Amino acid sequence: MRLRLVHLATIGLIAAALPVSPASPAGASGEPVDIFPTYSPPPALSTSGDFATDMFSNPWDFDDQQDLVAVPMVDVVADPPVSISGGLLSFPSKVGTEVRLLMEWPGVLPWGRDGRSNPIDGGRYTEVDFSIRADALVLGTVQFKNAAGQRGAAPFQVNPGGFQQIHIDLNDPSKFLDGVGTKQWGGPITEFKIVRGGSGGPINMQLDWVRLHRADVSDSPIARIPIPRVLTPSIEGGADYATDAGNPWDFNGLDDVAALHDLGNVAFSNGSLTARSTGNDPFVQVPLPVPLNTDRYHRLTLDACYGGGFGLTGAPGGGMVGRMSWQIDGNPDFATTQDFVVFPGCHRMTIDMATQPASAVNDEASTLVTGWRGVRPSTLRFDLHEDPGARDISLNEIRLADDAAFSTSYPISFNDASGTGGRADIYVTPVEGRYDGTRIAAGVAMNGSDVVTYNWNGTDAAGNPMPNATYWVYVVATGGAGVGTGYSTGPVRLEKAVPAAPSYYMPLTPARVLDTRFGTGGNIFPLQTGVFTEVDVTGVGGVPDGGVTAVVMNVTATNTTSSGFITAWPSGTPQPLASNLNFLPGQTVPNLVTVKVGPNGKVNLLNSAGSTDLVADIAGYYTTTPPAGGGRFTAVTPSRLLDTRNGTGSGGSVAPVGPQSSIDLNVVGVGGVPATGVSAVALNVTVDQPTVSGFLTVWPRGEVRPTASTHNFVPGLTVANLVLAKVGSGGQVSIFNSAGNTHVVAEVVGYFSASGGAFVPLDPTRLIDTRNGTGTTMAPLGLGDSRTMMLANNSPVPANAKAVIVNVTATNTTNPSFITVWPTGTAQPLASTLNPRPGENIPNHAYLRLGTNGSLDVFNSNGSTDVVIDVFGYVM
Repeated sequence: MRLRLVHLATIGLIAAALPVSPASPAGASGEPVDIFPTYSPPPALSTSGDFATDMFSNPWDFDDQQDLVAVPMVDVVADPPVSISGGLLSFPSKVGTEVRLLMEWPGVLPWGRDGRSNPIDGGRYTEVDFSIRADALVLGTVQFKNAAGQRGAAPFQVNPGGFQQIHIDLNDPSKFLDGVGTKQWGGPITEFKIVRGGSGGPINMQLDWVRLHRADVSDSPIARIPIPRVLTPSIEGGADYATDAGNPWDFNGLDDVAALHDLGNVAFSNGSLTARSTGNDPFVQVPLPVPLNTDRYHRLTLDACYGGGFGLTGAPGGGMVGRMSWQIDGNPDFATTQDFVVFPGCHRMTIDMATQPASAVNDEASTLVTGWRGVRPSTLRFDLHEDPGARDISLNEIRLADDAAFSTSYPISFNDASGTGGRADIYVTPVEGRYDGTRIAAGVAMNGSDVVTYNWNGTDAAGNPMPNATYWVYVVATGGAGVGTGYSTGPVRLEKAVPAAPSYYMPLTPARVLDTRFGTGGNIFPLQTGVFTEVDVTGVGGVPDGGVTAVVMNVTATNTTSSGFITAWPSGTPQPLASNLNFLPGQTVPNLVTVKVGPNGKVNLLNSAGSTDLVADIAGYYTTTPPAGGGRFTAVTPSRLLDTRNGTGSGGSVAPVGPQSSIDLNVVGVGGVPATGVSAVALNVTVDQPTVSGFLTVWPRGEVRPTASTHNFVPGLTVANLVLAKVGSGGQVSIFNSAGNTHVVAEVVGYFSASGGAFVPLDPTRLIDTRNGTGTTMAPLGLGDSRTMMLANNSPVPANAKAVIVNVTATNTTNPSFITVWPTGTAQPLASTLNPRPGENIPNHAYLRLGTNGSLDVFNSNGSTDVVIDVFGYVM
């Protein structure tokens, strides 16, 4: 393993600017993790108005060991001894000594009170006051660094003797030193510290308290204000992988260890693995008895104790950086995380492995950049440090946890860190860092510092059920001299079972929510054989956080290495016998997917074989609350609206669509679609005779063309794909061709409006398979054959269903052909549903009106082909 150490440097009064570059393209690693939201309650929710109180529910009053890590060279750059005792921080200072109230460690994964995890809202907290004493005259500065890497410094002077209060208005540029950097305080602040400057030898100093506060509150600490501290949900999450697998990594014995390296004197005692490192690569490999779903288990907590001093050099007594490492089946290389700084003493560290950007979790020296989501590690280990000397270690626990989650009841616990007491209101919000949430409890009594537990049943304070979503919790406590607010350090997910309820469609301009090539959606590694990823489809791409029953996505497989298929289904439910798209090696294949959303607001996408990248573009969603446009579906007998081969719908122009060109297509008032009141249409769009590889994008006319694709094609092949297209200006949609020349055919199969039927989502179910006789005769369709296939009254589709949402797949095809599917009892239309070809499995999504007896007719134009139909919902 390559040794990579972070070196501390004392920073004087003049600091170099560190500009922030745009995020590197996916595939690069070592980028900084995105800055987390700034928790900044408005004045009405915080009488104290102090950053540390608002952010940590713990003011910088040095009453406990949580205020700073009292280890020399860590949060206080000083020689021993550094101590927090009796409400004072005491330390010997020299020129350059720093008291790091908020520290951004460069090039590492943040944990604890790291400045990227807990940035200061520079627009709200604009003044600093602190009580300080020194044995002799001290010149110093208050220094900061903002998210753009700009540094600033404001000077102060401490006279010898007793404690004195220093006040600095950070919004006053005249308070800052010239030539240091910026004089502009504002935006997210990721580093904040008090630094001794001047000259001279060692001087003993003490800090009593520090207040970084709003301008409208007292400069000095305010007594008897409640300080609510939310204990659960927390950053450590909920269900733990190893516990769920049957044996938590609590180090009660050897069964919690798969392998050890560079460790001697190993023993297990009182739930701890104790050892002494014998080289600079000590690690503890943990057992993985069942596949580790990294999409779900991403909150890593490490509880460990380290002996010795602190250092970040390559010499013995240094190397205080740890990391996690893992392998993937079939790949000899290790993926490793960026370093995280580990400190002497006992510490509990929690790190979110699902970083944004996705590759930020990986060290820049990693030969294998996987991110964390969407992989199934075959080995996993904790590399304790990189100290080449001997160091005593105690490893107490490793947890990999999901977010906290519940379906019926969850215990929200909190206390009043000030002991003031009073009453509290509890709120939840689906947007981290926001204070505009829904109240779920009012007037909950607090008793001093005792822990209060409120069992939330998933309703608001009035008893109204709340939608499934991931919620952040904050508590507003009133008592004593004012009001205080505490925010949870982690979320809780409400995941009631999603009923098969009538739902209504809300079309969206297509938005990309997953691209494993570039890290969009949190995944940056191709899906391997048998691996599924849980895709967040709520709260992204215009989809709301809650109240969503199903989503419509265009899913594309690309960079495929073998033949296989992709299956989409609701997250948290068993994998069904169904498929959504099929591919061959080297192909780029899209298909529309309508899929019920899991209780956790996600859908699963599984790759059956080989390795493939996946792209998913959201086109719309279904909700139980009818949108303004109605969102009801009416199926029509397929009708051709566009055919550039003969001039239909193109103003008589018989010409293919050229490269980087688009055409506008009228989709209302034609083909059985009303002229008004239509929010979206269902179009079967076919690419024919393309001259080069490229893609199509269909989007509402008059809107900016999105970064999304509807079709991907290669020269000479005919490819069909269903599109649920939002209607744009003039009742039209636009169709863009990326490259070469291609003919385009479009047939309308239905529309969404205030009339029509409601959609009922289902877990994917196979209804028809001519290969084995499921739902039909066990025989392929021959040349010119038509067959009636019953779908309604064929559970789970009821007999009174008006239409079905299905995936139709042609397989075992002997000749190039086309398949048409239409309502039984009506004339066969001039339209095609999909275009089979020999040697490939060709699918297409379809919204189809049911005919006589709830049946569909299926026609094959040429050769012989088997047909498979999987249902994903129906229309009542």
